[in-house]
Amino acid sequence: MRRRVIVTVLAAFAAVVAAAIATKAGDDNDVKSYGTFTDCASFGKPVVVDDPRGDQRTTKGEKVESSPQGDLVRLRLAKDGGGNRLCVEFQAAGAVKPYVAYVLTMRPQDRETPVVQLETTVLGGEAPRAMLDTTGAGKDFRRIPATIGIKGDRLSIVVSRSAFAAQDAGAIFTSFRFQGRSAVAAKDEGRLTDCLPACQ
Repeated sequence: MRRRVIVTVLAAFAAVVAAAIATKAGDDNDVKSYGTFTDCASFGKPVVVDDPRGDQRTTKGEKVESSPQGDLVRLRLAKDGGGNRLCVEFQAAGAVKPYVAYVLTMRPQDRETPVVQLETTVLGGEAPRAMLDTTGAGKDFRRIPATIGIKGDRLSIVVSRSAFAAQDAGAIFTSFRFQGRSAVAAKDEGRLTDCLPACQ
């Protein structure tokens, strides 16, 4: 069941990126910096997970080297002192640029549900945005307020407990297991994905 949910989620956010390519064809400007980048260590000692370079999964013969922005190498998470803000920092093997989506999947420590997913997309010609899905199937991503920043190969997103609570997901802030994922929509409907700490 878990694998089916993950496949559905990957397809959902990869579709968002693919749609962006279709509507923004020809806009390949790299994003070297954007917004307010937050070093999660400024919140406190972060939880850090590393991932090997070059382990993206590909479809339709796409080459991993063509999309290093989707090759996750590190994920850092930290909460502020009051536990009311969460900082998530994705680091890729190359500069963060269109078109890529990063997702943090959150689950309670002692059970599989509910599954809450925080997604950040980097699209050509648009400001990066944050969305939240509480269905567990990636079928109802809703935009939420967040502070998003890009600095070279890193993207940070800071969200509040209240943004989650507005969608009845505030409880997940207390304690959760997590997984980071990425998806890059390539040309000709190809797709490259990665995950950490482990793909399941």
